[in-house]
Amino acid sequence: MTLDSDVARLARTHPFSLLPREAVQLVAFSADKHRLRAGDSLFSPGEIGEGGYFVLSGAILLKADGADLSDARRVGAGALIGESALYAPTPRRTEARAAEDALVMHVRRETLRRVLLEFPEAANKVRASVEARTRKLVDGLDAVRVKSLDGAATPGSLASR
Repeated sequence: MTLDSDVARLARTHPFSLLPREAVQLVAFSADKHRLRAGDSLFSPGEIGEGGYFVLSGAILLKADGADLSDARRVGAGALIGESALYAPTPRRTEARAAEDALVMHVRRETLRRVLLEFPEAANKVRASVEARTRKLVDGLDAVRVKSLDGAATPGSLASR
């Protein structure tokens, strides 16, 4: 794979799709590539993520800690794993293991931070996107909380006494 093909693939994936081509080129050029054989571990639950992994080829299985293999999620080329670790130190909540031979690109948080410092307009777009997605998540959690409180206050329940 060439740098141009890596840039083209990254540019189609959030948050890199918010960056100008020159910024995506810097990200791709600075990222580390890792070849994995089927069964190799990419990371384990509890590890603190230093960035995200972009799958260039092959497939990765993501399995929640303690879950059955049948509940694992398979992601392939074009997937970004661990986006939140691009923005902040984040404990990994899943096990990531190569389902087949794979090539991944490790984009470190520090790399993205430096690129966004060089491209402040892109940084504002990324910040606004993260803010909007966080707001949507919080609103969804609030809706679930309200629903659960409504259900707890049914006639005869302790909450209604």
